[in-house]
Amino acid sequence: MRFILYLIAIGLISFPSANRVWAITAQLVTEGTEFVVRLSDGRSLRDAELIGLKLILRQEGQDVEVRIDGVSKDEKAVGGPVRLYQVSVADPTNGTRSDLCQPDVNGRKVGFPLSSGSGFSFTCTSGAEGKCVLMGYRPWETHQAGVPMSDLHRACVHAMRADYGGDNRPATKDGTLVNVYDRFGIRKPVFNPGMEFEAAWGPDGAVCVAHPRIVGNVSLDDLAERYPHLKNRLGALSCSEENMRSEPRALIFNKSKVVPNAPK
Repeated sequence: MRFILYLIAIGLISFPSANRVWAITAQLVTEGTEFVVRLSDGRSLRDAELIGLKLILRQEGQDVEVRIDGVSKDEKAVGGPVRLYQVSVADPTNGTRSDLCQPDVNGRKVGFPLSSGSGFSFTCTSGAEGKCVLMGYRPWETHQAGVPMSDLHRACVHAMRADYGGDNRPATKDGTLVNVYDRFGIRKPVFNPGMEFEAAWGPDGAVCVAHPRIVGNVSLDDLAERYPHLKNRLGALSCSEENMRSEPRALIFNKSKVVPNAPK
């Protein structure tokens, strides 16, 4: 789940001083996956100091006011610790609050901000963008072997969502097991019996597809019709990890189980 953050709900923060209240202008910024509120007097607020902060998020044209209720770290994230925020949203009818994020594979209902150049979004760890950050594809970091890490992150998101054309047409389903790794060794393949090479991925979608992930969602014939640039890169004979290792556009690889077509 991904939300666009476009407004900080507190434009001014008040601090008591000598029996007076001074209004101090605040600016919300991100550092990696961390929210930081910079105050005009030179101070910065972060971590537990942000609990209670309210933000306005926008998704599909609708505004949602959320509140930061907790801050933690994922110490096991590949590449180093990642800040995690538990945020809640109030029901407009009765005011009761519920978690914004759905549980991830560890049962956590958390997320973090990601910079988008001109601003930033809030993504949950249960979604593809959040998963790819925790897997080590951190788009705010420096280049890996001359390739922007943001490109690896985009490729990973396409792979996780089985978005073969890179045009926001995912062809997977929740709970499907995939083995994602890359050509640089940031994440290495894990042996899973029954899994076979599915596809190679770049920042704009699949570079080749050996087999679709979910039978019935999309076929190789569908992909050939939708994406002419993949027409000669479909099927196990045309798409193998060995061949794609020499293809510089192939940044991410994945394996998944091959499910046979149901008998007619």
